[in-house]
Amino acid sequence: MKKFNLIISIAFICVITSFAQLPYSKMMGLSVDQLKEKGFKFDQKKNQYVLTKTDGLNVTLNVLTALSGQASTYQPSKKDYVITLQYGQLDSLSSLTATFYSDDTYNEIQTWLAEKNIQPITSSSGKVTIQRFTYDSLKVELRSEAILQSQGSMTRSRYSTNSNSIDKSYTVYTYTIFTGIKPQSEYLTKLQQKKDANKAKGKKEDLNDLF
Repeated sequence: MKKFNLIISIAFICVITSFAQLPYSKMMGLSVDQLKEKGFKFDQKKNQYVLTKTDGLNVTLNVLTALSGQASTYQPSKKDYVITLQYGQLDSLSSLTATFYSDDTYNEIQTWLAEKNIQPITSSSGKVTIQRFTYDSLKVELRSEAILQSQGSMTRSRYSTNSNSIDKSYTVYTYTIFTGIKPQSEYLTKLQQKKDANKAKGKKEDLNDLF
């Protein structure tokens, strides 16, 4: 038993060492108490610890814009972010996902990749670009999606119509570290049961399910 515990401890230390070297991954080695101290909330249905940070002033501005009758265009703050720790069996960590809107944070990750001489596999389609790479046996995915929108007003005169628009576009960045452990939750189980039921009824499967 002592030998088994020693093996587990060594493996855990090795994983934590890997975490410490990856950008924005120090939360992966925190205990439940430490996560709660940092403001993480547990979602029992999804088996996740989630930390959400929003710029209160920016939320107020978005609400006031909507109340003023202007076109509804939500624009998150560069300071906003969401960190999600997804767990699997036996409370083992499955993945860490950081969703953010800061170009500076994205550039920091790109700088880290260059310093480590890592050349990720990049694919793009339309407004979405995905970079994938492996570091110390951990798979990492960095996804960026451009949200294109504008907010404007229109003025009419006897001779012409003028349209004044303001660019309200932004980019959503999603950075995920996968540990290799399969995620498990009540939500995922029900989702799979629904897919199985639809398949049994002869309904068409999603394209991703056919790969």
